[in-house]
Amino acid sequence: MNASEPPTSKAYRGAAMEGFIARWYARTRGTESQIADWRQQAELATRDLPPGAEVLEVAPGPGYFAVEMARLGRVRVSALDISHTFVQIVGENARRAGVTVSVRQGDASRMPFPDASFDLVICQAAFKNFSRPQAAVNEMYRVLRPGRMARIQDMRRDATDAAIRKEVWSMNLGFLRAWMTRNALRSLRRRAYSVEQLRGFAIASPFRAGEVETSGIGVELRLRRPPALDRP
Repeated sequence: MNASEPPTSKAYRGAAMEGFIARWYARTRGTESQIADWRQQAELATRDLPPGAEVLEVAPGPGYFAVEMARLGRVRVSALDISHTFVQIVGENARRAGVTVSVRQGDASRMPFPDASFDLVICQAAFKNFSRPQAAVNEMYRVLRPGRMARIQDMRRDATDAAIRKEVWSMNLGFLRAWMTRNALRSLRRRAYSVEQLRGFAIASPFRAGEVETSGIGVELRLRRPPALDRP
């Protein structure tokens, strides 16, 4: 644990994503337009990886992105989530899609994987909810293979109300779900990180640096583990 992160009995900030709440979230995020977006993202995220590469999605929620990566048939996909309900939902969605996603329940700040296990680590829309974010970044470094990348994609603190409305509109939700989602995003914005804070996590980690890109309400932090030094 990083010295700047106080001890806590919870691995997450906010309410537990279990039971009804988790299944409501899964329904909200499972529209056809969002699945199509994850399908496109899966292609872009994995296109430069070698066949059979190992990919880890941290905090996959319902697992739609993990399923779309597995559906491509080029990479082997694992997922890790603190929520028991989400672990069940990921398994259900993978079976329904006829693909394999190795999903485990666990804490992003203490990942149950050996060193240098993965060619890509990706975390979408969940980093702001980690109670030990610095430890989670350090763990991403540990489980990455040398020369490979971790990508953290999340909401940014300076996202405007107009940008949130546009984002929710693109999800093609009904009136009630759209209203609830807008309110949820405005609430989550309060614990989202700024670009400067994300850069700080990178600098304080074994990565030492990271690339940041913003778009819409979101921000992506790209973290590359240096290649291993050749030894005689």
